[in-house]
Amino acid sequence: GGGGGGGGGGAIELRRRMAAQCLAFERQIADGRERTKAAASAFSAALLSARSLSNHTISQREKFNQLKDQLRKLEADFAQALSGHGRSETLQTSSAVQVSNKTKYDLTGQSITNAIATNDQLRSLVTDKRARRDEYANVISSQLEAIEALEAKTDAARKKNLDEAFMWYKKFLGFQVVGGEGVKFVFSKIDIQNPDHEYSFCIKLNKDRYNLLQCTPFLKDSEELVKDLNCSNDLFKFVRIMRERFQAAAINGLLPASSLCPNTSSSITDSSPPALSIDTGRESTTTTSQSHSRSWAKNQDNPTKRGARPSNLLSSTRRSPRVAATDATNRY
Repeated sequence: GGGGGGGGGGAIELRRRMAAQCLAFERQIADGRERTKAAASAFSAALLSARSLSNHTISQREKFNQLKDQLRKLEADFAQALSGHGRSETLQTSSAVQVSNKTKYDLTGQSITNAIATNDQLRSLVTDKRARRDEYANVISSQLEAIEALEAKTDAARKKNLDEAFMWYKKFLGFQVVGGEGVKFVFSKIDIQNPDHEYSFCIKLNKDRYNLLQCTPFLKDSEELVKDLNCSNDLFKFVRIMRERFQAAAINGLLPASSLCPNTSSSITDSSPPALSIDTGRESTTTTSQSHSRSWAKNQDNPTKRGARPSNLLSSTRRSPRVAATDATNRY
């Protein structure tokens, strides 16, 4: 108890810095994702516009081919009209046909010229849209790289803060976590007369219910504490209360002796959303993640050596934003 009081101020400052850093990183990540979302929307609009222009270009190309066929036909008619047949009664008719064919020829030539100009304009627009598409793709890529770098930085900072917190707990409270069949919490520095004596308890999370497997020494009200734990899911508050019970037991002269709990299945299924708080001495700080208590306990159910730290506390399955943006692009 004495060591915990001496380091209480350091623990409060450490938790305050951890919370401030987490909030700052989360705001930066949210801003980056918003910018990426806006760039992706603009990129999608540009792709749709380019597709529309491409369809229009194909239509104009078909019309251009039809005009070419008409021009060839008119040229053939015009050549036939110019050949003449040597009959005087057909000269006037031939002259009128020639004038009509020449007019059609000029009109067709003008239409072809216009079609070529439109085709060139559409080709220029398509080129411009492709350049914009590449520009948007580069912007999205840079934003995704920035987000991934920021997330990596956030994870590193959280791991560093977590390591500092566990070093503080071990130094001032003699606190250790041991994985195995459940999660075993070990405390020393409980008994002032014998600070090396270890007091411990072991809990296991099974189907969203906490079960107390072992308590050394056994505390008579431990089962009620486990029921409260399943109702509130406040794991670290439970750990703090158990340490206080061990301190009281040490004052009463109850020494550590291995004992199994008689009823480990009496826990109540939790009825409230998961919440996690870290509490040392008389002070507690609620974290922003509501589900870390249960995931932390699950991560400790594999065998580890004494003194191992729960390094997976902050880990989660996260889909890379680069993959998500790539999937969205492929749909277009």
